[in-house]
Amino acid sequence: MKNRITYTLLSLLTIIFILSCQSEYSKLVKRELKSGVKKDTLLFNLKFGDTKKDFFERCMELNKKGLLTQGPSNDYAQYTLKEVKTTDKTSDIILLFYAKTNENYIITGMDMKFYYSAWSPWNKNLEAKELIPRVKDTILDWFPGNKFIDITLKDKSQISIKVDGNRQIKLSEDPNSKDVNVLIENLNEKYNAKDL
Repeated sequence: MKNRITYTLLSLLTIIFILSCQSEYSKLVKRELKSGVKKDTLLFNLKFGDTKKDFFERCMELNKKGLLTQGPSNDYAQYTLKEVKTTDKTSDIILLFYAKTNENYIITGMDMKFYYSAWSPWNKNLEAKELIPRVKDTILDWFPGNKFIDITLKDKSQISIKVDGNRQIKLSEDPNSKDVNVLIENLNEKYNAKDL
């Protein structure tokens, strides 16, 4: 009887220890994936599971309507958000985006970059760190649900992550001090909820 109680207590303590070692991020991912909630929405009526061809056709439609242009070096599609007032300047916010696909050309994510159109190295109020709060607000408006959590990585850099069901949105400041990088991913492509 005494051994059974000791074994039960040790098992309980081990479980508590393992659970306490999990990061806030790990707990969030597990909870959201196990919820079974499916969030497939991306930008401009695109969604996870669309094809690369769907992405190009949608960009062509929006280009014909004058809403999108070709981004720098033809690497991204470009969309201009409304003009915003910063501390001493007015500047548009530029959004560059491109679909991430798997080997079958199925969309599994979206790579995005935001920056102030009037950015230059001497405009400190137009650097990425000044833009991050606006981008977070925009993302929360476009993709309502859970809030961002801030995470410090091993290299001491900071990222913010938002997870709703299977959709993860990761936000970080680019080291070049101009861009705010946003990556939307389908966590079902990375993890199996049953294994979490």
